[in-house]
Amino acid sequence: MRVVFCDDNRQITDELTRLVAEFFRSIGAPEPELAVYDSGEAMLAGETRADIAFLDVEMPGMSGISAGDELKKRNPYIKIFIVTSYPDYLDEAMRSQVFRFLTKPVDRDRLFRNLRDAVSQISLASREFAILTADGVYTRRAEEIVCVEAAGRKVTVYTTDGAFTSSETLDHWRSTLTLPCFFATHRSYIVNMRYVYSIEHDSVQLNFAGTRKEVYLSRRRYSRFKDAYLMYLESVK
Repeated sequence: MRVVFCDDNRQITDELTRLVAEFFRSIGAPEPELAVYDSGEAMLAGETRADIAFLDVEMPGMSGISAGDELKKRNPYIKIFIVTSYPDYLDEAMRSQVFRFLTKPVDRDRLFRNLRDAVSQISLASREFAILTADGVYTRRAEEIVCVEAAGRKVTVYTTDGAFTSSETLDHWRSTLTLPCFFATHRSYIVNMRYVYSIEHDSVQLNFAGTRKEVYLSRRRYSRFKDAYLMYLESVK
């Protein structure tokens, strides 16, 4: 895991790096790679794929929110923490879909709680699954699996980079895709709630890789799915 810090105040980055290292030791996890920058431009020149970023808002040149938007283009799953002395930036930060908004001075207990949420989500999303096909075995992360569809005897796994005809049954996928983001909307479908665009009483629209796909939603599962989806949205805020 790689964690980056961007703030023109060295005292702040020294404190954050110390606390983040302490957090990972406290949960018995390997200490992540840590990188510190004093400007958004320098960070973007040096980073291609960070997992977690702590960004100040007001810095010379590019703001932390703008720098965070650029990081998300490189890794849509990055967890961005905005760290600032100015709570007036909260609305702007939320519009950029940052993971958390922390005020200075940073409270250790609050930081640890939010880091635990970030690491948990990253761990779940990065879990890998093997897709066995007649042509070979393809590995995709949970975050890359959009849905699984059974039509007759054919089972198709739709991913963000293509569709695979699975040699396994839908029952296999039901017992395999047990992460909270997956839900069986119908006897023939399992969907990743990450890609839900809209929910009707008898169907769900999925939006991925610039395309839309409609899947069936059993009427008797509608209320349960709607509740599960709202809980999912709350969990990834």
